[in-house]
Amino acid sequence: MKIKFVTGPIAAALLCVVGGGAIAQDTDGDGIWQVEEFTCRDLLMRGGEERDFVLVYMHGFMSGKMAEMTFDTPALTAATDAVLESCISTPDQPLLAAFEAARG
Repeated sequence: MKIKFVTGPIAAALLCVVGGGAIAQDTDGDGIWQVEEFTCRDLLMRGGEERDFVLVYMHGFMSGKMAEMTFDTPALTAATDAVLESCISTPDQPLLAAFEAARG
C-alpha cells in the first residue's frame, strides 16, 4: 500500500484539526492514548482515514524523536510500506517498534 503524503499548510492544518485522540488504546475511556501500548493489530483493525491518521501521526512522532527537519516523501512511503509489511507478519508487536525498525 502506497500512501501519498500531503505537504505544506494542508498537512499542518490536518494535524491541528484531527488532534491526537485517535491513537493507541483508550484504556480508561478518557480520550488519552498511549503510543507505546498501540500495537500493529490496533493499526490493522482501523481503516480509511483513521489508519491514515495513525500513520501520519506516527511518522510525525518519529520525525520529532529523530529531530528531522525534512519531509522526504519517497523515504516515508518506503518506511510506511515496511511498517505495514512488518505489522502484517507480526501483528502483536508494538507499532512504535515497527516504526523504529523501519525508520531506524
